[in-house]
Amino acid sequence: MRTAIFFFGLCLVAVQGAGAQNQGEATYKATCMRCHGPNGDGKGHEGMKVTPADLRSDAVQDKSDQELYDSIALGAGHKEYPHAFAERGLTRKQITDVITYIRGFAKKSTKAK
Repeated sequence: MRTAIFFFGLCLVAVQGAGAQNQGEATYKATCMRCHGPNGDGKGHEGMKVTPADLRSDAVQDKSDQELYDSIALGAGHKEYPHAFAERGLTRKQITDVITYIRGFAKKSTKAK
């Protein structure tokens, strides 16, 4: 019985994580992809004066979730193009789902090596 309850709980966590990934992907595509590109490489918009961060890089992936949240929601650390997406209407949940989605870029880029 304990094993069944544990397995059910584990499945529930996996499903919730997949839901956040899907919601994060939708928000990323609507809000972030234009500049950061479909795979997060920062090559989404050729004519930009500023080169967007490569979200697959160690420099981004090594940041804590809080640092990424502050960057996306509040524009922390951005000199030329402050994001401040919280002021533009994204909710805390949408931003944390985008962070979950961004974390997946690191896994994809290591598989490609």
